Amino acid sequence: MALYRKYRPKVFSEVVGQDHVVSTLEKALKAGRIAHAYLFCGPRGVGKTTVARLLAKAVNCLDKNPPCGKCKNCEDIALGRFIDLIEIDAASNRGIDEIRDLREKIKFAPSVGRKKVYIIDEVHMLTREAFNALLKTLEEPPAHSIFVFATTEVNKLPETVISRCQRFDFRLGDEALVSNNIKKIANSEGIKLDEEILSLVAKSSGGSYRDSLSMFDQLLPHLSSGKTDLKQASKILNLSGLDEALHFVGLLKSADIPAVIGYIDELSMKGTDFEQFTGALVRLFRAELIEAVISGLECSWLRFALERLIEAVSRSKVSPIGSLPLELAAIDICQNSSNNQPKAGRSDEGGAQSEALRELDSIKKPAGNPGPIASPQIALSPEGRLAIVEAVRSKNKPLGALLAAAAWRVEEGKIVLTVEYKLYQNKIMSKDNLKLVSEEAEKVLGKTVLFGCVVEKVSEGLSADMVGEIEDVFGG
Repeated sequence: MALYRKYRPKVFSEVVGQDHVVSTLEKALKAGRIAHAYLFCGPRGVGKTTVARLLAKAVNCLDKNPPCGKCKNCEDIALGRFIDLIEIDAASNRGIDEIRDLREKIKFAPSVGRKKVYIIDEVHMLTREAFNALLKTLEEPPAHSIFVFATTEVNKLPETVISRCQRFDFRLGDEALVSNNIKKIANSEGIKLDEEILSLVAKSSGGSYRDSLSMFDQLLPHLSSGKTDLKQASKILNLSGLDEALHFVGLLKSADIPAVIGYIDELSMKGTDFEQFTGALVRLFRAELIEAVISGLECSWLRFALERLIEAVSRSKVSPIGSLPLELAAIDICQNSSNNQPKAGRSDEGGAQSEALRELDSIKKPAGNPGPIASPQIALSPEGRLAIVEAVRSKNKPLGALLAAAAWRVEEGKIVLTVEYKLYQNKIMSKDNLKLVSEEAEKVLGKTVLFGCVVEKVSEGLSADMVGEIEDVFGG
């Protein structure tokens, strides 16, 4: 049995992260003030259907403190065999005929319970005619019936329906809540979970409790059979798409439309989920926009690109062709790219420095190579750091992204980078990567620079935001 089903809350006290919903429902139950219709809104995997079933338990529970989770009615509801609980998937039962059938059957009194409960999932998928047919029942509902509507897109519901329901908005969990929930279940399963993998799953779930448990479930066989490191976990969960996303960003910046469309076609052949991929690009561009704003660079192109990608995410939900919204957005972004990028301009045949490097007038490059630095005094301005990052990014995009996400400081005559994971440290300090970073830093600063890298929890400044953004999408 899947973990999210095995550990589905049996009583209200086991619900995670929705205290504002649970406490209100519990008070209403104690006061005997149960509404005839509820609207549960929020992202997928946050507990809407679970709480709806708990409400069905509570109004039909045989114990004096409902829901007990142990009486026959509670157990039957948990096992899906309680005949007075009717669950309807509006995505596949969206027409007027299904609603007319519901209206006919709702007239009959409950068979075994006190209340007949109808849970309609993804209710926004109902047709206009179906909503109109449902309105009459909502206006004059039988006393023995309760409706619970669940939706991820409340904006698609008619106001006439919304106004007849008590609305509850469910929230995504923060990293701490999701992590604690996974850790609790891992302990129950007898699994010792590495903190880095725990953080990877929590961030990559996007705050969805169900998604986090599905990912943990996917890792479980590997975790049970032996030690699994962060890199292996990323591959198992297919979260190692940093190279793909950064390569695509590079194509957008080069304004090479045929290459962009060709790469989207490659991704399509791999079975890429374009809603998720475009969402990843949004978060990556957001991180770059923040850096550009803080550095005082012109950022109209980044803003335009971000706006078009956000539109593409929204349109991908309804597009008949999954890749089409991203293709249209990419064409617009490329056509708007000339001379508008704050960084990373096009490279010519001779491998010239990026436009950002050429524009950094504040950086003076003395002739010659003065040799290794003995003094702790290194003049490293924000512009200098940005120039080094961009120079590296132009030759090795993933490495450039890691440098951009790291915290930088000057210490004892060298530049020390702080990253959050050992995996990142190993990548940056590998022989070839360290050589590339040192060479590009020397070109920018005009002197040989020594680099170090340490692993710590990054807690301050832009670097922390960028680490979070990258890991949230790509899992490191």
